[in-house]
Amino acid sequence: MLKYCGPKSLSGSFGGGIGEDQFSSFMIQEQAAALASRIDLGFGKWVSQ
Repeated sequence: MLKYCGPKSLSGSFGGGIGEDQFSSFMIQEQAAALASRIDLGFGKWVSQ
């Protein structure tokens, strides 16, 4: 989900090029992990009942 709603790559002189293409997945994965550690959707209470 973060891949599609995040910022898009710039082209031209200000684009990240090959490095941006290769490492953007790592950044998205870390952002998802940070969100998951901060958000409590209450599934733990629901599952434990």
